[in-house]
Amino acid sequence: MAFEEQIQVLVEAEQNRQAVGPISDLVPGGLSLDDAHTICETIIGRRMAAGEQLVGYKVGFTNIPVREQMGLPDSTYGYVLESMALENAGELAMDELIAPKIECEICFRLSADLSGKGLTVEQVMAATDAVCASFEICDARIKDWKCPYPDFFADNGFSARIVLSGRWVPVGEVDLLEETVVLTQDGAKLAEGKGAAAMGHPANAVAWLAGKLADRGKGLQAGQLVMTGTLTPILPIAQGSTYVATFSTLGEVRKTFV
Repeated sequence: MAFEEQIQVLVEAEQNRQAVGPISDLVPGGLSLDDAHTICETIIGRRMAAGEQLVGYKVGFTNIPVREQMGLPDSTYGYVLESMALENAGELAMDELIAPKIECEICFRLSADLSGKGLTVEQVMAATDAVCASFEICDARIKDWKCPYPDFFADNGFSARIVLSGRWVPVGEVDLLEETVVLTQDGAKLAEGKGAAAMGHPANAVAWLAGKLADRGKGLQAGQLVMTGTLTPILPIAQGSTYVATFSTLGEVRKTFV
């Protein structure tokens, strides 16, 4: 099929834990956004056909100043499969990944289907059951994250793993704008952030995602998770360290990288 070479390059990069150059370089004239979506959707579709289950999505680059600093025209998204979702605490082997980075996020769990463009914060909140503290472990198959914007989509939004606290809090019990997180590495403070860092309100990230999925003829479904973007800087992970994110009301999420 079309893009089979590009698909195999990305699949083998993940399997071999070896980063590659931009996928756009493998396409005369570079990748269009539609091409990139086709590549990613094919890879995810094959994984699901092999028995994996879709549990939700991640939204990336929701911190607008950071996004603009990187020269990206918009945010990004990727698919989260069940095999990518990890429980709180415990260890994660670094040799499963290439060059992972950590983000502190608020994860939404939907209670109703959600689709279409131009959704409001109120509509997203009404369709949300609960939220929890989480890490996103990003990992690009593309070396040094240096690539044109469409490549982010071809590479599934640089998705790798998510770590969920497991403590789901009803969405009406959290002030999402003021929810604060402090990230530590081996007990030393690394960063701090608030919910408003994610597109001004984490629910805006869900609305943005719904709009982008609508462009692809898709929608969000009840029970699915949405990672709404980092509240802290995107930081490289040091092997042997334990990272803990302590949220003001959502509790704690932690993981040790070995």
